[in-house]
Amino acid sequence: MTEPDDYGLSPAATLAHVGDPARSARHGAFWKAWAGAVFEGPSPRLMERTAGGRDEDASDPTATHRFESARHVRIGCALALPRGRARAGVVALHGYGDVPSLGQAATDCSPLVERGAAVLAVRVRGYPGSRLDTPHLNAASEERGGGAWITCGLEEPASERGIGCEWAFSYAVADVVNAARALLAMLGERPLFIHGESFGGALGVLAAAVLSDRAGGTPASRVPLPEIARLAVGVPGMGDWAWRLGAPGRAGIGSGDLVRRFMEDHPDRAEQVYQLLRLHDAAIHARRVRCPVLCKLALRDEVVPAPAGAAVFNALGTDPGQKWRHVVKYGHFDGGIADMRKHAAFGRRVVEFLDPAREPAEAMAEFEERRLAGAAG
Repeated sequence: MTEPDDYGLSPAATLAHVGDPARSARHGAFWKAWAGAVFEGPSPRLMERTAGGRDEDASDPTATHRFESARHVRIGCALALPRGRARAGVVALHGYGDVPSLGQAATDCSPLVERGAAVLAVRVRGYPGSRLDTPHLNAASEERGGGAWITCGLEEPASERGIGCEWAFSYAVADVVNAARALLAMLGERPLFIHGESFGGALGVLAAAVLSDRAGGTPASRVPLPEIARLAVGVPGMGDWAWRLGAPGRAGIGSGDLVRRFMEDHPDRAEQVYQLLRLHDAAIHARRVRCPVLCKLALRDEVVPAPAGAAVFNALGTDPGQKWRHVVKYGHFDGGIADMRKHAAFGRRVVEFLDPAREPAEAMAEFEERRLAGAAG
């Protein structure tokens, strides 16, 4: 199998890549309308799933809870609680396609639960567990998510009505924001973290940025809006669209290629789609993220082109001493045992970073010391 393109860049140049920081002229007005629509009304509440209930989502029976998100769409999730009082909450997100069940996602997060975190594994609308109210997204998606989901709503231009557009990705960001609000409403004044990779990493960056802008405000429910205290993302997608669409072969395969093809198939709408992508560009929103961040980056990647992933990390507004980069050779490509070990090391590092009993800098310094000691031995 041919390895992913390096786009003519050295490893150092790839990791140093910076995206176009220019915001769309409509950015401020769009996100003001979006926030006004998403944050109106009471804060969402976690409701326990009733096994065999007539109104339960059969697309993922491992869901334990649900909450209501934008446009009254019911979102499925799985909640895993530690023994005793939770010290923090973690919203755990998913990738674009072939996603595991919610039950499996919650099990995968058990190391965090053992450290005292309450973990809420979420599936955004149209994905298994969140399909009761979204027939159009379900039809575009595959059995375990993905498919043509990313193109749903791209045919509609941005506006100042509702949340500002009909794009599925924009509503997915609302689902993540509302997951954080629902978890905060249950836990009370506890710090909240987000963890996600690839598609989930992009959702995490945008949700953290939105909540950073709005933190401390009190909506109609009188429940304060949360600010994300830590963000752990891997090869974050949906960023640096100016570069990705600037030359052939840069869009990547998967969801990026689906967007590119949609634009080619609808040349009369290509410019409005591009503006919509820029409004949701993770590399632009990253500047509003100020919390500690741990990010996995690849030197080559066929799904999230490596320079675009690096652009998201490099744009983060977090203080340099509070953001950490974990580099692997390949992102989604099977690079063999050595690279798999680097990915596994990132998973262990995420647990250390999101340990609510420790400060991020302390945890990351100790992890690096252990890694170097192991390499030396």
